[in-house]
Amino acid sequence: MNSFKNTKLQEKNIQNASHEQQAFVGVPTAAPMLPLKPPRSNTFEGFVWALVILGAVRLGRKESEDTFLDYDAIRENRQLRLESDKEMYARRLQLQRVEAEQKAAEANKRMVVARRKTQEAAQRQKEKEARYKREAEQEAARLSAIHNAKQKEFQEREAKAAAELKQRLEVEQQTIAEQQQRQRAELERQRREAEQKQQAIALEKQQAAEAKERELAAQRAQREAERQALRRPQKNFGVRMEGSAAVHKPPKGAKTSGRVSREATVSVSITLATALTGEATTSMVFRDAAEANAIEVAGSSAAAAAEQYQSAVRLQNMTGQGALQHMGEPELQHWMRLTCCRTLATSAQAVRQLLQRHGQRPTGQTAPVQVRTEYGVLPVDHPKRTDAQLDSAVAMLEGGNISSCADSILKPMMDQTEQAFQQGLSAPAPQHVGSALALAHFLDHICSHARMLHKSGAPSQALALAVSRIYTGHTHQAATRRQLVHSHQEEARRAEALEAELAAQLLEEEWPDEDEVRAARMAVREEATPVPERAWALRNVASTLALGGPGERARARSLLEKAVTLKEQWLDDDQHPGLLVELDALGSVLEASTEWQQDAVAIRARMLRILSLVASRYLSAGETPSGVIVLESAVRQYEDILGIRHPGISTLSKKAEKLLSNLEPEQREEVAAKCRQAAEVVKDIVDTFAEQPDVYKQATGKRKAVELWTEGGLGVLLPLT
Repeated sequence: MNSFKNTKLQEKNIQNASHEQQAFVGVPTAAPMLPLKPPRSNTFEGFVWALVILGAVRLGRKESEDTFLDYDAIRENRQLRLESDKEMYARRLQLQRVEAEQKAAEANKRMVVARRKTQEAAQRQKEKEARYKREAEQEAARLSAIHNAKQKEFQEREAKAAAELKQRLEVEQQTIAEQQQRQRAELERQRREAEQKQQAIALEKQQAAEAKERELAAQRAQREAERQALRRPQKNFGVRMEGSAAVHKPPKGAKTSGRVSREATVSVSITLATALTGEATTSMVFRDAAEANAIEVAGSSAAAAAEQYQSAVRLQNMTGQGALQHMGEPELQHWMRLTCCRTLATSAQAVRQLLQRHGQRPTGQTAPVQVRTEYGVLPVDHPKRTDAQLDSAVAMLEGGNISSCADSILKPMMDQTEQAFQQGLSAPAPQHVGSALALAHFLDHICSHARMLHKSGAPSQALALAVSRIYTGHTHQAATRRQLVHSHQEEARRAEALEAELAAQLLEEEWPDEDEVRAARMAVREEATPVPERAWALRNVASTLALGGPGERARARSLLEKAVTLKEQWLDDDQHPGLLVELDALGSVLEASTEWQQDAVAIRARMLRILSLVASRYLSAGETPSGVIVLESAVRQYEDILGIRHPGISTLSKKAEKLLSNLEPEQREEVAAKCRQAAEVVKDIVDTFAEQPDVYKQATGKRKAVELWTEGGLGVLLPLT
């Protein structure tokens, strides 16, 4: 019933649609407009025209609306209307059945054709695979036959070659064995001959050494017997140099001597006296303990004390007493030279020890100095007297018998003087000084008699200077002051005065050289410029030069080394953290060149030591995590260039591990995270101690990092965790 109603409804919709279409078609879409007639006075005609116009408008609107109709719905409704017709519906079903049967027959036909084609393709593929298999088997058999033939041929060749090689090896081994046997026999023969020869040589050397030892023992015994025999008539004299050496701080404002006058921080003085003279005090000031010259101070003091003692002995001689009553002037001078050198060695060692203690603890240090030197003199008519022996040596030289002079007279005298020089010294002294003193005494004797050097213009006592030059160097002030006689000292003083006068005239020239004026002005400007600003300027210039070629890098290195030296002198400490910025810049320049790697290693090792001091300051202040961070960062930063086996790297690494094990787990995690940025940690510490120019510090009002570090505590250092 519902389907019937739906069918009726669909038919009605289709009829309505058909009527609408027919009504739409019956009215023209664009009717031609009739020409307007002249208006009439009748109102009915106007009404008709209005109706016509209104109808045209409504038809136009209807046509416009019909353009938007759904033709698919109309066709569907029409299809439903058609299906509502039973006859048409039955016919349609019949047509559909016929069409379905035709389609099924065509599908079966296509399926049969497809099945046949599939079977044919499968048959062809099967035949193809069988053919490929037969061909593959044939090819494999052919290749196998070829391979077997080649393998058999190869095995035959290998067997033949192995047999030939075995035969050849047997022949070669036999030949080598015979050669080795002959070589072993030859080596054994040579070894026996060498052993026999060595035994013979050793026996000869042993016999010669024993003979020489017996000869030397006999000579020593003879000389000892002679010395024992000479001691009875010999008259002995002794001089005791005693006093003290002191190292202390100089008076405020004291300056060092020399071309460049600097503020002195160390004063060294030596006071010596004898039984015949008063005290002779020599005092010198130096910039620091490292530059203090112990030998210079000791030499000057010993020379002054020896001069006073010689004068006292000469005064005693005027009264008919003293050592000059039994010896000559050359022997007195030889005795005083021996005394001076022994005193110099002892007092110099004492000064070195005091300077070392002063460097560790800058307080006043004092040490006693005491040296006794004895000298024996034989009677005037004794043949073994020193002047008689020297006269004999001179006679031998004049006669051309040089070897006898050296062996019989000079060498025993040199050995005796060497023994006298080394005897009783509390400090180690250089070897062969006594031998040089004996030789100098012999040369003085030659000059005094004018037998070999009578044509020379040298003074009679000038050759005695060789002793002090051997011991203290030929330019040493104490050597020249000790040995020159009074007349030559006057000449030296006049020469020094003339040199000073000429230097003053040179400085007062009206038109000096432009380069000299520029250099002098630059020196004055540098002296007036604070050291931090000079170091800062040198770093800036060097950083620009380091970007250039090898010549510019060498200049940059020179400037940075100058900056390090200036900063070190200003800080008065070679391990101060204030040196880190200059050392870091210098290390970077050195690392950029392959030939400067060793110097770069030394600079980085020095920075490692300074960073360890910074870490120690953290640890002493109770900032253990920060100290561990500094130690570990320094190790990580420089272990590549220094190597893991470097003593500083291994020591700091072990120390950092030990301290790290004592921290809490949270602190260890913080330290580990911070140590991953080792380069930044080291850079922050370096920048902390970078001294800026005073103009910047005055603007910011910050105190110097150097001053805060010197005051102790952390100062400018901040905790790193």
